[in-house]
Amino acid sequence: MTVTLNKRTEEIVQAQLKTGRYATPDEVVNRLIEERLPAGTSPELPGETDIKSSLLAAVCKPTHPYRKGEFAELARRVITEERGV
Repeated sequence: MTVTLNKRTEEIVQAQLKTGRYATPDEVVNRLIEERLPAGTSPELPGETDIKSSLLAAVCKPTHPYRKGEFAELARRVITEERGV
């Protein structure tokens, strides 16, 4: 990943490098970002909350066993639809 910093942010990174605390600009940026995140957390990906909610809802639903022959019926229906019959 390549990130372009604005002039002010680049000056901050360069100043941090001059202290000798960091060896590379990557270390500076990574450390600053990590310090901004709450302890023990990571940022969520877009839509991650929706996915988690959907999965949780699916897991919490009561389950119903399939009746005998249901998979065979489904297979026949799919084959018929695919053949266009």
